Amino acid sequence: MKIDGINANTNPPTYANAINTRLAVPSHIDFDINFVGDSTGGMAYISITAEQEPALSYPIKVWSVILEDHEIATSAWGGYNGKEMMWIPVAYPLGSQGKILNFTGPYPQTISVAGSYTLNPTIHPIDNLNVATFVQYASGTKEVLNSNFMDLPDPATGVSGEEPALPSAVLTVAPNPSNGNLSISCLLPAEETGTVQVFDIAGRVVESFPVDGAISTFIEESGVYFVQLTTGSGEIIKRQLAIIR
Repeated sequence: MKIDGINANTNPPTYANAINTRLAVPSHIDFDINFVGDSTGGMAYISITAEQEPALSYPIKVWSVILEDHEIATSAWGGYNGKEMMWIPVAYPLGSQGKILNFTGPYPQTISVAGSYTLNPTIHPIDNLNVATFVQYASGTKEVLNSNFMDLPDPATGVSGEEPALPSAVLTVAPNPSNGNLSISCLLPAEETGTVQVFDIAGRVVESFPVDGAISTFIEESGVYFVQLTTGSGEIIKRQLAIIR
């Protein structure tokens, strides 16, 4: 067993030291994760923001795995066959090999990826499913740069079961979905500044402007977009947007 390339074996103090070493390293990678679908499957939309240039030149990948809690292992799990396991993978929205992220700057830079997934609600009830998403160097020690663990959102409510932190700034995008005409409004704390950017699904910036009251703009191409507000103090708020014609 290794943690970030450190051989921890089965020694609990070694595990603890490896985990504490990892926790002491600041993360410069942030996530925005959205799942749209129902109990039979759907689409995952994930935006990854690098606040600064990655420290190493290894390829970077993002993985996302839908897991079932307390599932009984099959023969595919060898010696664990017939035993209850805490998390068994049931779907890979970004594929079992993950997706490469090509951060090139300038920073902060956001890259958005998407992928579909299929579920069998008769054997994988949605209220028993979780999502693990992580960004990791694809070679070398395969160091994890950041990770997220959440409930798969309930399709009836769109709520994952987690209590989100309340932001001090507010970003509103309407209408959504839209035919291309958008109104973007931002509410910032006193004397705060900010920038609004609109990204396409490939992470390209299609619009960028400073916060100055309500903003009206038009997006020509249909598809999924992400609107991001970045404040001068470093707070980032994102909204997913669909352009439909």
